[in-house]
Amino acid sequence: MRRGSENQKRAAVDRLEATFDSLAGRHNDTFDRRYRSREGVLAPKILSVSRDRDVFCECVRQDFAYLMAQKFACSSDFLEKLLPQSVLGRAQNGHGWFMDAKGRPLVFADVTFDRVCTVLEGFYPQLGHRAVRAWRSQQIERLLKHLVKHFKDPFIALEDDQGPLFGIDFFKGRVVAGEPFIKGLVLAGQMDDPDCRQRSLALLPFTFNDYELGLGYGGQEVVRPERLAQLALGDTGARAFSLAERRQLIELGIIVEEKKLYDYPEFDQAYFRHCLGDGVCDDLALLYVGRRYGFDAMLGAFLSDAVDTYDKFLLQCCPGGMDGYLVDQLVSLSYQVYGAPPIEEEELARLVNFAAKLNQPNTRLSSSHRRLIQYESGSDQPTLLQHWKFLSGENLPRIHLGFSREPAEKFYQTAFLRFQAAGLSVPAPRFSKV
Repeated sequence: MRRGSENQKRAAVDRLEATFDSLAGRHNDTFDRRYRSREGVLAPKILSVSRDRDVFCECVRQDFAYLMAQKFACSSDFLEKLLPQSVLGRAQNGHGWFMDAKGRPLVFADVTFDRVCTVLEGFYPQLGHRAVRAWRSQQIERLLKHLVKHFKDPFIALEDDQGPLFGIDFFKGRVVAGEPFIKGLVLAGQMDDPDCRQRSLALLPFTFNDYELGLGYGGQEVVRPERLAQLALGDTGARAFSLAERRQLIELGIIVEEKKLYDYPEFDQAYFRHCLGDGVCDDLALLYVGRRYGFDAMLGAFLSDAVDTYDKFLLQCCPGGMDGYLVDQLVSLSYQVYGAPPIEEEELARLVNFAAKLNQPNTRLSSSHRRLIQYESGSDQPTLLQHWKFLSGENLPRIHLGFSREPAEKFYQTAFLRFQAAGLSVPAPRFSKV
């Protein structure tokens, strides 16, 4: 029986290799079309990391190599610590290279970030999970020290003696005006906070066409992972947890709520949803910040999004996430230096209202940090800088955006109509001829 099981695993790996070989060297749009064409046709196959380890290792290896081969506005040492997070998401959902030769999605229900890193460590020794978590923690600490050091400066460089912050190519040699930059960073850092979402809904509860605005939200909690695993709650972001349920999890010692830093692996983070529904489109949020406060503010919001991404897997964590911790430090500094917060409550409410996916017109798009720094097929700039080109009235390429592969023509028309509804003038989107 054991030999038969091993032969089955080997056959599965061989089928995966055949798929990889057939797709190797093709443009990522070709791969995306193949992926989209199989959706809804074949039900996903649920696998286990431990039981189907050979298949898992091969999928992780190929998926990571594929992502690393794409073009990004980011240095490779940052990419290799960022992309295991993308591989994790693709393993959880049967996306990317997590499919068999017939196009059936392969979903690994028990996959974790650490298990992905353990596979990659066999090929890249620097990618052990503790080393990656420590490195990511260091980058957030590095940013916080840089911001504290230069908080009162009228201009802030987006690099230090170690190079551009978060390895972003277009940060090299760039200096931003401090006030709008901090404003953008704080706005984006607070827009996902569940309490801020609720207050924003209270201030602006309607869509642009006067319907009640639907908005989902949740928050990062610090948990004892072993105790959480014993409850077998599954994906804690898939359903809404009531205040009573959260209180019970606190009483059981699963969630800890004291505002301080906690060390991994005794503690880790988990996202708990508070209210079901679509959230905020990060692309629209960046566009709104750029239009209201300028390019420097847009870069601050983008940097906050980077922190929110790296924050998910660290050696230290705190309730509300390290992005929330960073914002709290900046708000405290602002009170100390200026006697006032860097943003007003109404500014945040307007941002959340404008960028909510279910405002009008609706959108499914919300680019991840990885997608914002990626050069999409047909583009000569990363997506973030394409967004600024739209605000600047420049010709745009006819590309597809985000995981949903939304055509740029559709997304920028949505953004244009929302700006009109908000009473903010922007140029109508223009596109280059094919």
